[in-house]
Amino acid sequence: MKNLICELLKKEKIEYFGIIPMSEVRIINESLYERSFTDFTPKSIIMLLVPYYAGEFMGRNVSRYAVPRDYHLYFKDLYSRLEAELKAKYAAYSFKGFADHSPIGETYAAAKCGLGVVGDLFQLINEKYGSYTFIGEIFTDFEFEAYDLTDVEFCDHCGMCKAACPCRDGCLSDITQRKGELSENEKKLIIESGCFWGCDICREACPMNSSPVITPIDFFRQELTPCVTTELIEGMSKDEFKMRAYSWRGKKTILRNLELEKIK
Repeated sequence: MKNLICELLKKEKIEYFGIIPMSEVRIINESLYERSFTDFTPKSIIMLLVPYYAGEFMGRNVSRYAVPRDYHLYFKDLYSRLEAELKAKYAAYSFKGFADHSPIGETYAAAKCGLGVVGDLFQLINEKYGSYTFIGEIFTDFEFEAYDLTDVEFCDHCGMCKAACPCRDGCLSDITQRKGELSENEKKLIIESGCFWGCDICREACPMNSSPVITPIDFFRQELTPCVTTELIEGMSKDEFKMRAYSWRGKKTILRNLELEKIK
C-alpha cells in the first residue's frame, strides 16, 4: 500500500507524508473520535503536509492562508480522490480523511513522521515550506508492516515569534475572527497590523520561515484575493463568499474589520 500512496500523492504534488500507528498518536477529542469511527477501528494514519504559500503580494491584508480559496474545499476534493483510489485497490479496508478539525494531536503526529519540527507556538515548521502548511491525515484500519518514525524535534527556541506578537494575552488572529463589538485596544491591534483577517506576524518573525518555497499545488495558486476590500466582500455572491476562509464567521465579521481601515 505504501507504494500506491507514494504514487497517488506524487500525482497530487504532495511530497511530504508519513505513516504512523494509532499507538503513537494522542487522541485529543474523544467524542469526535467516537463519532467518526463507528464503522471501523483505525490502526494507522497517513499524515500529509500540504503547502499553501503562494508568494508575496503588495498590499496583502489577510493572512496568507486566506489568500487562496478555503482549504477545507481542497481537502474535501483531495480525500474524495484518494479514498476512492485506495478503496479500489484495497476494498477490504476503510479510509477516512481529516484536516484542521481532527481527533488527534496533528502537530506532534506529523513531527513523529519527520515532516518538520515543532515550533514554540506549537506549529509544525517544515524545512522547505516553513510553517505555511496544512496538516491532513487519513485514518485506516490497514496495519502496515513497518513505520518510519523519528523522535519529535523542536525549533531552536530563539523566541523571535513570541517577541514579535503584538498581543500580550491571546492572539491577534483570534481577535480578527471574533463576532460582535471589539474593544478599542482590539481595534487598535488590527489597525496597526494592517491584517483584517488572521495574522502572520509570528510566522514572519521566525528565521525558519525566511525563504519558504511557493506551493506546487494549483488550488493554492489560483483565484487569489490577497487584498480584500469592503467592495469585494459585498460584491461576492453567497456561493462565492462560501469559498473563502473567512466565510465561516459570516460577512459581518470581515466587513467590521475592513471598516477599521478608514480609521488609519
